[in-house]
Amino acid sequence: MSLEYFNNSVRPRLDGYNFTYSSFSNGEFGDLERIEIEGCNKLGTVEFWSKGWLGIDVYDCSLDDQVMNVLLSPEENKMVEGLFVRLLEILGAV
Repeated sequence: MSLEYFNNSVRPRLDGYNFTYSSFSNGEFGDLERIEIEGCNKLGTVEFWSKGWLGIDVYDCSLDDQVMNVLLSPEENKMVEGLFVRLLEILGAV
């Protein structure tokens, strides 16, 4: 999965959310493309690393609780689609 997948398949389903994109070079898992998500009393990040790692983190301000915090290695890539489904559920888009 990639930033392109997020922009085409996930972002269009997140009405009411704001997105901030940033990039960082030479991190622990390579170059990083980060998307910060804010809205509906939730804060989150989706991180795509050039070495194939994926991080998803969501904090629910209403519950005052971190409701999702996952870091997948490149070997776990078959789980990625399910994680995006879970992200959409948490953000109320399913």
